[in-house]
Amino acid sequence: MKVTVVGFGAMREYFPEKSRRTHLELPEGSSVGDLTDALGAPRRLVFAVLIDGLRAHIEQEVHDGAEVTLMPPFAGG
Repeated sequence: MKVTVVGFGAMREYFPEKSRRTHLELPEGSSVGDLTDALGAPRRLVFAVLIDGLRAHIEQEVHDGAEVTLMPPFAGG
């Protein structure tokens, strides 16, 4: 299945050319954690997840055509 991945902050370090958006081919039944592993990013870097704009969690299954947004912890004030 093909998914679009959007990343912010430190997550972009794991995207091709450090872009903000990339596309991945994943096996059916893959979770957000599997997607994170496919990027080569540590799972602990994922603070918040959205699938098609809705809050999700790292073990949630991703569907074909999904847009998955990965957000690292935010700092500052």
